[in-house]
Amino acid sequence: MYLLNISYIRKPAEVEAHIPSHGEWVKRHLASGNILFAGPKQSGLGGVILAQSMPKAALLAILKEDSYLQHDVAEYQIIDFDIKAAREDLQTLLT
Repeated sequence: MYLLNISYIRKPAEVEAHIPSHGEWVKRHLASGNILFAGPKQSGLGGVILAQSMPKAALLAILKEDSYLQHDVAEYQIIDFDIKAAREDLQTLLT
């Protein structure tokens, strides 16, 4: 699994123009199963995504499609981890 910590590197006003296309990108990858959940940080200065396990090259290819990266308004911290414990209703996430 990948925990993606997104941080804006431009002023929120510069990011705002790219929020709709970023949202469509997230929806597309939620539907495909590549992204398991996504949401904004309460600070309003970025967001968090949980992405399915996949080869890192595949993840990087997906991230290149994101308008935030295409327009250099955000950066991604990629945290690669294995889920070893989960609530009963989330057992399908175990790797």
